[in-house]
Amino acid sequence: MGINALETVLHPVRLRIVHALLDREMTSRQLAAELDDVPQASLYRHVGRLAEAGVLRVTREEPVRGGTQRTYTVVESAVTLGPDDFGGASPDDHQRYFAAFAGALVAGFDKYLRDGAAPVRDGVAYQQVPIWATPAEARELSAAVTELLQPLRTGKGKRRRSTFAMVVHPS
Repeated sequence: MGINALETVLHPVRLRIVHALLDREMTSRQLAAELDDVPQASLYRHVGRLAEAGVLRVTREEPVRGGTQRTYTVVESAVTLGPDDFGGASPDDHQRYFAAFAGALVAGFDKYLRDGAAPVRDGVAYQQVPIWATPAEARELSAAVTELLQPLRTGKGKRRRSTFAMVVHPS
């Protein structure tokens, strides 16, 4: 991920936009409905900034009432930290990355709770499980879970979009 794209994504609202668009396409209007706590003008500015930084890609343009309606998706390579990016980050950088990650997670859960949550019905789970692993085993675990999740990254059938977050760190 380029430093410009990374710095652009680290804003809390822009990170929520990126999360909303992962694995799907939406118009700014659809995004505004999903992120209804973000003022529309602010949302449009943030979408424009993400598109300028190469984080969002326009997948469709349609004329609508004298203007152009754009449909966006995330450029995954623009929001993925590679080994060099991750390894070259300072402790302060990692703190900012993690704070943005945790903030987006909390904001998403807060929206879920405001939108008529039913945690038992919805299969909500959050837990911390202590494990004993070498750094290599921790990397293998992360890779295996990521591979296990891959078939669930499409919205086929009666599936409903959910968020799965994973953090592995020494305690």
